Formats: sequence, C-alpha cells, structure tokens
Amino acid sequence: MHYLQPDAPDTKAETEQNQMFSVSPHFTDQSQTFRLNEPLDLKILLIDNHDSYTYNLYQYLSTMTRYPVKVVMNDDFPSWDALLRNVSSQDSVRTSKELAISTLDYFDCIVISPGPGQPSHASDMGIVLDTIRKNSDVPILGVCLGHQALGYVYGCEVKLAPSGPVHGLMSSVYHNERDTERKCHLFNGIPQFFDVVRYHSLTVQFPETLDELDVEPIAWCNNDVSSVSDAKRKNTIKDSQTAFLSNASSAICMGLRHKNNPHYGVQFHPESIGTGSNGYRLIRNFCDFAFRYNEHRKLEVKTQATLNPQKSMNCVLHDTVVEPASFSNTSSIRSDTILSRSQNNDQKSDVSSEPYYQVIIHKIANEYEYGPSRLPTPEQVFEELYSCRQNSFWLDSSTGETRIRFGGLNRGTSDVETDREGCPIINNSRFSIMGTDDGPLSRKIEYFGREHSLERQGLYVTSGLGDSYDSTASREQDRSVVLDMNILEYLRTQLVERQEVVQKLKLVSFSDDPTRTGITLSTLHEFDDCDNVIPFEYRGGYVGYLGYEVRHDCSDGISASHGEVFQPERTNSNVPTAAFMFADRSLLYDHLLDEWYIIGLARGKCNRDLPATTDASVEKTITWIQHIATTIGSWSQHQSSPGVDQSTTTLNMIPDLKVEFTPNRSKEQYQTDIRRSHDEIRRGESYELCVTNQLTTDLKLRRLPLKKVHESPFGLYKLLRRRNPAPFSAFFSLFSKRDSAKTALDSSSPISAQISICCSSPERFLSMTRAHSQVSQSSSFEACDFIVESKPIKGTAARYTVLGINNKQQMDSVEKVDSEIAARLRESVKDRAENLMIVDLLRNDLGRICKVGSVHVPKLMHIESYATVHQMVSTVRGTVDGRITNAIDVIEACFPGGSMTGAPKQRTIEILHEIEQGVSRGPYSGCLGYISLNGCMDMNIVIRTAVLTPSDCNDKLTEAWKVSIGCGGAITALSNSNDEYEEMLLKSRAVRAAILEWLQTRS
Repeated sequence: MHYLQPDAPDTKAETEQNQMFSVSPHFTDQSQTFRLNEPLDLKILLIDNHDSYTYNLYQYLSTMTRYPVKVVMNDDFPSWDALLRNVSSQDSVRTSKELAISTLDYFDCIVISPGPGQPSHASDMGIVLDTIRKNSDVPILGVCLGHQALGYVYGCEVKLAPSGPVHGLMSSVYHNERDTERKCHLFNGIPQFFDVVRYHSLTVQFPETLDELDVEPIAWCNNDVSSVSDAKRKNTIKDSQTAFLSNASSAICMGLRHKNNPHYGVQFHPESIGTGSNGYRLIRNFCDFAFRYNEHRKLEVKTQATLNPQKSMNCVLHDTVVEPASFSNTSSIRSDTILSRSQNNDQKSDVSSEPYYQVIIHKIANEYEYGPSRLPTPEQVFEELYSCRQNSFWLDSSTGETRIRFGGLNRGTSDVETDREGCPIINNSRFSIMGTDDGPLSRKIEYFGREHSLERQGLYVTSGLGDSYDSTASREQDRSVVLDMNILEYLRTQLVERQEVVQKLKLVSFSDDPTRTGITLSTLHEFDDCDNVIPFEYRGGYVGYLGYEVRHDCSDGISASHGEVFQPERTNSNVPTAAFMFADRSLLYDHLLDEWYIIGLARGKCNRDLPATTDASVEKTITWIQHIATTIGSWSQHQSSPGVDQSTTTLNMIPDLKVEFTPNRSKEQYQTDIRRSHDEIRRGESYELCVTNQLTTDLKLRRLPLKKVHESPFGLYKLLRRRNPAPFSAFFSLFSKRDSAKTALDSSSPISAQISICCSSPERFLSMTRAHSQVSQSSSFEACDFIVESKPIKGTAARYTVLGINNKQQMDSVEKVDSEIAARLRESVKDRAENLMIVDLLRNDLGRICKVGSVHVPKLMHIESYATVHQMVSTVRGTVDGRITNAIDVIEACFPGGSMTGAPKQRTIEILHEIEQGVSRGPYSGCLGYISLNGCMDMNIVIRTAVLTPSDCNDKLTEAWKVSIGCGGAITALSNSNDEYEEMLLKSRAVRAAILEWLQTRS
C-alpha cells in the first residue's frame, strides 16, 4: 500500500479528533449549519446507482448550486451517448443538430452515487463506466460504488475488503494531496484523521507500483474497525497517527484521484449524518473546483473564438444550456406525477360530484381539574360504542393510560412532555382516535393488489347511507363499486383532485334554552383551520392500513417489483392489501388534559352543492354530536376497568397452555436465510436486510353468548394493550355484512374482507403536520409548509425492575442497574450501526420530496425509556411544500419503512422476496394510521401485531380463527446467526402471551 507521511497535527485538528460521534454535534440542520457560501453557477448531473443514500447527496449538492440538480438512474439510458442525445433533442437553442454534442454543453460536473453491486458487473453499473470513459475532461466525483468504478476503469482491482463488510461503522481517515495546482483539493479545510461513516464490502486495491497507473490514492484508513466504532474512544491525533503508521501496510484506500483528468473518488460516505460537516465540506470543495474548472474552460473557449471565429461556430457556449425535461428533480417530479394521474383518473371515475366538507367539533372537558377524572376512559368508550360494530378503528395511544390526572397540572401548559412514568406523551401518545363507518358520508375501501388472484384483484368502495346511532341498524342500502386503480391512486384522487381538503372548522357548544324546558341550543363558531384553536391535527378523513405489498404500487419504482413471481396461494385471500374507512364521525381523546372531542363532517358549500343539502347535513351532524356528548357525559369512569391493570406480575405471567405457533420457515431454514443474507452483504449487494417470518396458529374458542363472531378479537386487543402498552397501538376491524366466515370465504363474493388487526407498535413511520401549528409567526416557514417526521427504532433492551421494594437504597440500586442497561444500549456497536443505516436511509427518502436543506436529525440515537424497555430512537424531519406535495407523495417516497426492509432498499427488497419465498407479509411491515382532510397524517409501522381472520366452523357454539404474527430482525455483518432466530421469537413474545391468555379466558 502506498501512502504519504502525515503532516504534523495542529491544535484545531486535535480538538476535532477528540470529538466522538456519540457526543459531537449532530449537525441537525444542514440548511443553516452547512450553507457557508453562496450557491454556484453550476449545472450538476447526479447518477443514481439505485441506492438509498443518493438523495442525501442530492440535498447537499442542491444547496451549492443555483440550478436544480438533475438526477438520472444508471439504467435510464443504454449508453452515455443516448443520454446526451436525449438532452440535445430538447435543446431549442442549438442551431445545428449536426454539431458534435459535448457533456460540458449541458453539465459542468457529474457525481456518481453509492449503490449495491460490483463495478465488474455490467448490470449493476448501467451507463456509469461509459460515463467515466467518455468524460475525461468533465469533473467527476464518485462516492463508494462510484469511487470503485473509477478505480476499476483506470486499472485497479476491486476486491473484498480485507476487514470484511463495514456498514454503519466509523473510521478515522488520513489524507494527503500533493500537487493540487489546477486540481481539486478535495480535503481542503478538513482535519487529519477525521471521522467518516463507511458502508462497503469492496475496496479499490493498488499494485506495488503506481507508475503505470493513471490514478493514485489520496486518503486511507486502518483495517481495524472495532475500536474506531466504539463510542467511548478518546483518541488524539497523535494516537491516530501512531496507530495508522503501525498498520500502514494494511491501510485501506479511502480516496483516489486521476493524475490528469478531473476525476476523484471517496470510499466513505460524506453525505452520512455521521460524517457530519466534514463530509459537506468535501462535497463543497469538489463543487468549488468544478466551478473554477469550467470558468477556466469558458475563458479558453472565448479566447479561441477570438483567434479562430470559424472554429468557434462549432462550440455551444455554456450560457445556452437548457433544462432537460425528462430528468427528475424534486421541485417538479411530484406535480408532474399528480398531473398525469389526474388525466388518467378522469377517465375512470366521475370526480365532479363530490363536495367539500365542513368539520364540526365539540369538546367535553374534564370538570375535575385537580382531582381524579370522572370522564370514561378510551377503552370504556370504544367497548360501549364501537366494539360491536363490524367495521371499527381505534388508534390507541395506550401508553397514555398513565396520564397526569391530578397534582396541580396547569391545563394551559404546553411544555409538559412526560407523564409520571417518563413516557413522552406530547409527541408520541397524547391523542387516541376511534370511530366506525356508520355516518352518512362514510366509505369503506378495500384494495386487493397483485399478490392476490386475478379474480379478487381490484379496489372496492362501499358507500354507506346509514345515519343511525343503533349498532344493529341494517346497512342494506350500502353501494359498492369496483374501480380500476390502486389504493394510492384512489387516495390521491380523493384528497387532491376532488379537493377533499378542509380550510375551516367549526366549534359547536350546547346550552339549555332559558325559555323552553328540555330544549338545548347549539352555537357554531367558525375558525380558519390555521388558528390553532384545538391541540391536534386530525380533522376526520381516511383511517386504515397499507400492507407491505403496496410497495408494488409506488410509482417512483424504488419499491416496485422487478420480475418478482407472485404466488396467490401463499397470500391470505381474506386480507386486503390495503383497507381504509372514510371516517366522517369519530372521537378523539386527549390523554394529557383528559378531554374528549367529538368530530363530525358535513357537506360543505361549493358550486356543486344545493344550500338546502348542505344545511341538512350540518343539522344532522350537530344532532349526532349532541347525542354522543350526552352519552359520554352520562358515563363515569370505572374504578377498575378490565384490561387496564398493569401489574408487572400479571404481565410477566404466560398462561400454561400448549398452543403451537408454526413458523412459515423452520429454524433451520431461517438460519440458512441468515447465512444467505451475510453472503449478500459480503458481496456488496446489501448493507442490511430485515429478514422476517410469519408465526401462525389456528384457534378454536367458545363462542360468547349474545356476541357475534366479529366482536371477539377486541377481547384479545384489550389483553395485548395491557401486556405491551405502546404509543402507536391500534385496533382495526373490517368485516363484511354477513357475520359468517363461510360466506366471507366464498370466492363468488366480490368483497370478502374479514380481518382484525391487534397492534402494539412503538414506532412511528411518518407524521405530517402543518408547520404553522408548531412554530411562531416569526419563523421562516410559509403558510403552505408541512413538517414531515419519522422516528425509526433500532435497538431495544429490557428495563430492570424489582417488585415490592420500598427501601430507598434498594430503589437507588435498581435505578443504577437500569441506567447501566440504557448506557450499554447507547454504546452498542451493532445497534448504533443499524440505527445509523436506517437514519441515513430515511434522510434519503425524505430528501426526495422535502425542500432543499430542510431534512435534518434533531435526535440521533436517543434513548427513550418506557415502562418495560429502553429503545434507541432517532428522529428525522423535513419540510414539504403543501402546494406541490401531499401526504400520498410522502408515503410513496418512503414506503415501505426502511426499518422493515434494510438498505439499499430496492435491491434489498428483491433479495428479501426470494429469501421469504414469495410469502406476502400482509399488514405486517406496512403502516396504519390516519390521513386527515387538512393534509396532515400520522402512520405507525405495523409490528408487534396479531392479524386475525375467521375460519369456517360447523359448530355453532365454537368460533375458529387463523392468527398470524409477523416478526423478524435486521441482519448486518455484525449479526450472529445463532442468536437471530431466538431474537425473532423474543419479539413476538408479548403478542403470543396475549393470545394464550385470550384462549385461556375463552376455554
């Protein structure tokens, strides 16, 4: 290995080196921290190697140029020349199509992204190698796979890394660039031995002599990664220098450059949040060089034009460059996509008959401000009002049960963030939402995607005409239609093209008429929806789930199938790919302030509506609100509500029943799958794979008197929420009109969904809230801006608890042990690497649709402690422009959640489909929550979940259920295959225990 002697360390560099990744600034807002210089007059082409980190580069690059960064997939064109011909064909300025086309006529520099695969595999590289060979005079920066491609083209060997795969780990990089005149000083202003994040299995390896090569190394790191990834390391520059020199023969190339061409590469990931500001500075250094390089070129062209006017006619100056319409950028791709879908959907359905909506809300406040609440709990209300309904939902913040009810809480306080157990209920679990589909404007949407049989595929919409408070009321007037569109197209059509978006809301209050006994008056107060008169974002709308297989319908192609073989026989035909209810009437509970809100939708006033119809709709909605308010107000809270006891003794008990949960793939096969995953990682095909399995069982229970079959699963959910309370829990039940499993399973019935989802998820997939509701008027947010947030979880450890201790010394001892567990989790190399990979993936996904410079990480690897576990949680946020980006766009850009796939997402999903033998995951690994009519949403990741479907049973005294539990884990290079199977079972333990307890109570 050839290397250069390091310079003497300086004080500034030593100071920077002493900052560890775990405690150093996280650079939470690139738009403010990194934008050190003015944007450049620079046209950048970014080639995407189907990676999950490309748009992190895009976000960085976009802050450095005045022009939109153009992104092209490496296989969008068969060759580099084909790409140039496509660009030039749209250039209306070129006076002659016979002139030779030059890259620099259209692009000032090229950046080649990371990606899966190897440079020697043509199918992995697309036009990348051709791009390098045909652009010797164009500044090129290759990152990771792009770096390896440069080395491969210029004669180096690309082999497996001597230390094995390194993903999500950090190393200290030493660099030395000599003879930088007219070359890019890539590491200018970056200290020696700065920390970088590495994601790679292959490395560029140089021969003993460099004389015959056109490229040379300019940066290195040590082979050993175990110490550099330790969060406690305190190495100084001197220590790093000594370690590097002692292992110089095994140093790994982290950077290279061509000796003559303006081509540069780095093996590490400068765009990672872990590399931080030094990574941003490196990319800026390249852009500064590209700008200077092209300024020098333009000067040469002008000089040549003066000396040789005839020859200059063959030159197209940079100032005439056009914007290639076929290339993507985040400022236009979403609106173009919406426009094309709008044209298609106009031909498929009548979208002109649907009016706007009015939102009418009534609050039931707790009158006992400093004492125990007299209002019923969410569980009571759901059990009384909705558990008997065939179709119902409860977005249940079950950790909010330990809410503050007394002790002097200032009810106007907005900065109370934790309850007595330390649960962050403001952001995670403050509100619970419940409802059904019995309103006059309600709809039930069931989508059976391409993993189902052809006869069953389609989107079924059932519109209800019911207007009764009686749960036994007939729904014979329901209207069902079949639409030729997928679930994402349907939701976009409703929310965007039909403009099912509310701008105002009305608060209704009730008072007794002083002139007439027994008469109640209602008063409406109208507000703009941006006035923050209520503390939540939900306004009614679509509540339901998107199953994992909705990935096939994502238009951007990142998650779409590529040659996958579908096996309908391995799909539960009773479980829709996705299902939603349009909730025009629902209830919301505020755990923090112990208040109920009743939310109703009425027809709004628009040109297509008759005023009389609108007024009647409002009147009916107010009548329903008054009825529900009276009902809830008449109930008092149970002193001991069933299913809410959180005794640790009870929770840790597993009923002594023998029920066989059969894995879809045996232990032997699962371990074989893990070995395959390690092989894929070793070969550079993936960084991390979330391998999952399905545990299934068939149950027979004694049928409860006076109860219908569809009411049973709620009993299981009550037990699950007690055993495993979680901030993003949910119960979702969808049954066809006839309460018969045999009828539902009849394939002749066009709509046959029979499913109950009992979910105790701790993880938020995506939330979307209006920016003006979170910030002061003096902020820089615009009125149309929305804040998008994701909170990926990677890393869990059980808390240490001891029952029945009252001695302070013993309590302090328990707290100390518990704190040590949390500290070990915080410092775990494996968990930190997994978490970092998913954080960078989510930054990439949000970077596809968020405003440039807005994606940031306010909390990186933060430990959140709940009643039973510590969890490593990161928070990723960005800002979208609501005028061109809606909730469906955000879901499409990020679906499925990266914590359930791994990275790079597209290649990893393809591998997982093979490993999991084509078995549909169903709701598991998808998301469940709401999409509100004001453009906001909140979706969880469906984990820790039981999915129930009824089975045919001839015994009238017995009911039969098929139960499925999805579970799995992230496989990385650091995973131990012997432990992964047991860990997979461990993650399902709470759900399995709840099922056993449910069976015991019904035996």
